[in-house]
Amino acid sequence: MRIISLIALFFASALWAQEREPNNLLGQKSPYLLQHVYNAVDWYPWDEPAFAKARAEGKPIFLSVGYASCHWCRVMAEESFEDDAVGAFLNDNFVSIKLDREERPDLDEQFMLVTRTATGTAGWPNSVFLTPEGDPFYAGGYYTRDTFLSLLVELEQRWREDRETIDATAASLGGVVREYLGRKAQAKPLTPELALEVSRQMLSGMDDFNGGFGVAPKFPKESGLLFLLDQAERNMDTALLEAVQLAAEGMVNGGIHDQAGGGFHRYAVDNEWAVPHFEKMLYNQALIGRLLMRLDGLQPNEAFARAAIRTFDYVLRDLQATGGGFYASEDADTLDENGEYKEGYFYLWTPDEIRAVAGGEAEFLISALNVEENGNFEGSSTLRLSYFDGDRARLDRGLELLRLARMARTPPNKDEKILMGWNGEMIITLAAAAKAYGRPEYLAAAQASARFIMDNMRNGDGYFRAYIAGEASIEAQLPDYAGFGRALVALHDADPAAGWLAEARRIARYMRSNFQEDSGIFRMNEQAEGLGAFIPVDDGEVASGNAQAQWLLSALARRGEDAEFVQQADALADLLSGSALGLPEKRAAGLAAVDAQNRGDLGPLRAVSNGAVLVQAEYDRAAGVVNFTISVAEGWHINAHEPLEDYFIPTSLRVNGEALGPEAYPEPLITTLAFNRDTPLALYDGELRLSAPVGEGANVVVLVLQSCSDEICLAPQDISFGFW
Repeated sequence: MRIISLIALFFASALWAQEREPNNLLGQKSPYLLQHVYNAVDWYPWDEPAFAKARAEGKPIFLSVGYASCHWCRVMAEESFEDDAVGAFLNDNFVSIKLDREERPDLDEQFMLVTRTATGTAGWPNSVFLTPEGDPFYAGGYYTRDTFLSLLVELEQRWREDRETIDATAASLGGVVREYLGRKAQAKPLTPELALEVSRQMLSGMDDFNGGFGVAPKFPKESGLLFLLDQAERNMDTALLEAVQLAAEGMVNGGIHDQAGGGFHRYAVDNEWAVPHFEKMLYNQALIGRLLMRLDGLQPNEAFARAAIRTFDYVLRDLQATGGGFYASEDADTLDENGEYKEGYFYLWTPDEIRAVAGGEAEFLISALNVEENGNFEGSSTLRLSYFDGDRARLDRGLELLRLARMARTPPNKDEKILMGWNGEMIITLAAAAKAYGRPEYLAAAQASARFIMDNMRNGDGYFRAYIAGEASIEAQLPDYAGFGRALVALHDADPAAGWLAEARRIARYMRSNFQEDSGIFRMNEQAEGLGAFIPVDDGEVASGNAQAQWLLSALARRGEDAEFVQQADALADLLSGSALGLPEKRAAGLAAVDAQNRGDLGPLRAVSNGAVLVQAEYDRAAGVVNFTISVAEGWHINAHEPLEDYFIPTSLRVNGEALGPEAYPEPLITTLAFNRDTPLALYDGELRLSAPVGEGANVVVLVLQSCSDEICLAPQDISFGFW
């Protein structure tokens, strides 16, 4: 199926280009690069032949960075790269390189920083001009055809007549970017007080009316929201919780949420989350779904649970590859009834279109979903629930009618790359969702993705980053290794007997051997490319590579007795927090990862006692209880509520500081152990269930337990859970 879609893409490109000869992108696997094989521009992939040609001919390089589902990338291609005059000028005076940002996030981040440094803003397509040595001297984004051609003429003239100024600009701009990429902040510990202070400062950058960070264009910025949610839970801070809930409500009710099909678009072009930029990315489904699931776990919310489940169902239905793994994205643009690409066409509705397919439910849906005669996007309407407070079951039946009806339209193209790091994020979320919502198919899909990557994307002792059309390619980068390692830990927690942890440990050791600097911080790549080695601490579409490395090392340290992971996690923590505290709004994941290293995991599932005990909490708000399932590994036990020996720490539950009575605990097993044969002990092993009653408002439930084997007892642990 993947091969058929790629062949179709070739033929479509050829038809649009009126039988042009293919350029140097022929033979590439990236769907984005294949979209440009028959452009008027003689594109090269990012590789030494392009730079060698530029040096040999003394020409500047035009670098264009984008991705397959990018709307404005497609627009610039149609306006400029398929234009014969633009193509001829570029071919005569420049060497042109096309780069898929999803294949090479290391290069993408570097050149996004170039453009942001040069112009103050950046996006895709990213248009950067380089010397033959690879130093940037000019940068911008999308240009109309005439503006772009005028710019090319101007830069070509400057290249011929004023090389001294261009070289000076390239040296200056390249130097600034290299310094930023290689930055190493002074180590600084993250105290609980400092973490809370930073989170409260971040509230000042949020939209108090619509929710979310900043103003349009408005991105979910999941790393920032998840950090704020961490601090809300750790401190039982209602203001922080409500800020995250407001952002989630805005997204769930808005047009950024695909109300009919489930899942979320990449960002909104307005403050109200009403009009999205219509592409749908795998990482958004993983991270927004995780945010909604966590919010629902802290304070049960039917709307959040519904949106999360619909998102996961969308991923399994529309983004899951047949052999395992998840595809990268779906396009913003789709073909309209005239065969022309139109942004968002697949997702938009008019009142008459709804009446044509929904029968007697049409007026209900038109009202509930805010569909108007002259809608909010080019005369049609995005679907929104901003004022809906009615029958959700009826609404869902109507939305399913719309979902099925729109399948008669040409669906968006899929970018069928399977990316290691993005799949890691989806695996983490689905493993947790399987337990939270009683959906074993989510865990099965997560396991299938992990097996696919392990079976098909190995690269010697390491991994490739991308898999497309039957072939894995491009060396994996730090977020790939750390993200997939975290995913394997999540699968271990969901199914401890399946053996996932061994590969997670091996990946962590490989990552440390091949990516770690002497200081303890991690590089993006094994070998530097582009403008040089850089230290990834800024969050992008997913958490920064160093934040993910911290999470992985910390998670492994809490699930075994490997002193190396404990030491490495400790060593990285202060370095990462020192960097993250300098720019917390861009490095929130680093703060969250260091806080987890210092104070332990959050969320409903906790691994304690070196991984010998898993604690799963489930909040039943209707019943007013928190139910705990405590799973103890074979060969281990925890002391009972009354362990029969004074020097053993009893298992106990406290709710808002008040200890529960003996009736809260089941009958223990009475036995003797190798180190205490003369005295019987009371203990729990296998699986134990406890319940704690909670009231309205903020509740802190603390579970205290001490784990022992037949030979040793570990230090007791206090495990704190917050609920509203």
